[in-house]
Amino acid sequence: SIVTDDITNVMVDEESGNIISVNGELNHEADFFVDCSGFSRLLLSKVFNIKWKSYSDHLFMNEAIAFPTEDTEEYTPYTEARKMNAGWLWRIPTFGRWGNGYVYNNNLIDKDKALEEVEKQYRHKIDVAKNVNFKPGALDKAWIKNCLAVGLCANFVEPLEASSIGTTIQQMWLFTHYYVDKPTDKIIDTYNEKLNLIMSNIRDFILIHYLNEPNLN
Repeated sequence: SIVTDDITNVMVDEESGNIISVNGELNHEADFFVDCSGFSRLLLSKVFNIKWKSYSDHLFMNEAIAFPTEDTEEYTPYTEARKMNAGWLWRIPTFGRWGNGYVYNNNLIDKDKALEEVEKQYRHKIDVAKNVNFKPGALDKAWIKNCLAVGLCANFVEPLEASSIGTTIQQMWLFTHYYVDKPTDKIIDTYNEKLNLIMSNIRDFILIHYLNEPNLN
């Protein structure tokens, strides 16, 4: 069954360190918990000492503006990614409109400058729907005790190549191979090590998009 509730408290067993229940208007008990609460990390951040491994030394995008544009009669069968002065621009055909966004490094430009550059590119006024700040990186341990962080809660590289959905699928597929009734610390550590390798590979794959050949002339 699906229960709608706002989690305000997390109860932990003092002896084992495992989460016993999450509490809102109701008390929700379980043997295992999945934290898929996005960047807020509602479960992990309340009860565990979590560490975020930053990818900022490898990847430099950290902010984005997203905006819709009007529908067109014809569509491209692909997502467009266009180089901009401080990052890159996406353009995606969706039902009834186009989805667009400018991903950039906010140490180089701010959202107002980003909007100015976009309007120059599109040659008309743009209404920004969302402004998002993000820190590329991943938790050093997505699985702690009886709680697993999934999706944006566990990691986020950047929008280029839309890797977050694929990462979540890989993470859960890996989890199905390691979860047992009573997982040992060794099993949990092995899972975290393999997930870290997956994330390092994705980080480096995205990094390749920003590498340029040296000028040999």
